[in-house]
Amino acid sequence: MPNDYELACYYDEMYYGKNRKKFLTPIQIMVTAMTKSKWGKIQRLMVSGGRFLDIGCGRGTLVQKARAEGYEAYGIERNASPQHTEPHIFYKDLSECAFPDNHFQTIILFHVLEHLREPVETLREIRRILQPGGWLFLAVPNFGGAQARASGRDWFHLDLPRHLWHFNKRSLAKLLEQNGFHVQRTSTYSFEYDWYGTLQSWMNRAMGDENLLYAILKGERRFSAVGKIMRLAVASLLALPALINSIWDAARGEGGTLSMMAKKKELDALKR
Repeated sequence: MPNDYELACYYDEMYYGKNRKKFLTPIQIMVTAMTKSKWGKIQRLMVSGGRFLDIGCGRGTLVQKARAEGYEAYGIERNASPQHTEPHIFYKDLSECAFPDNHFQTIILFHVLEHLREPVETLREIRRILQPGGWLFLAVPNFGGAQARASGRDWFHLDLPRHLWHFNKRSLAKLLEQNGFHVQRTSTYSFEYDWYGTLQSWMNRAMGDENLLYAILKGERRFSAVGKIMRLAVASLLALPALINSIWDAARGEGGTLSMMAKKKELDALKR
């Protein structure tokens, strides 16, 4: 496993994006809108004004949305930048934040667990700071899904070495149950991740690329005009088949993203 110094090299400015943007403006607008759309599902399970924590909050989109609607919301992110100065976002490890016991009503961990060196310790800390009966929303790439199996080493969400761990339905549910959570709901579809994951994985395999379309959409300046046009043309031809394929995979419970909603177990349940 890479050490902390080696991992830090893979979380540079190119990974996070500049000036609050990870992608070219039209793509960033779409990504931000899809992120905000998640709030409705989370909000339905919260008491008005409750405490909310987004671990791996990125640009803090969900945190800002929650605070604008009157919730006491906080975020945690790996690296700070000059553009990120919000006092309610902490740029440190969860264990260093020293939140009180039973503090949050809802905690989300979207596409973060696979990045963590110590996922078990993180889940135990989440359980400590989550209120009795509180909710954990969790999403990871589905290593047991059809997209991962069909793509092999070309799978977009393999993302080595940033992704230190990979999970399927059984392993993730077991990890949660063993660390104080009871899984209430499981899904294997995310439009935001699955459609593009299928498209980029197909292009990786067909063209011998390593996520080059993704780099183009981020605005990286290392491609010729011809190279960009060619990849965008191929992407336009494959976009609809990739969407249909991702929906079909999810309908069979084989989608590219594994999402779980879990409740904190009570002490009596843990003793059994």
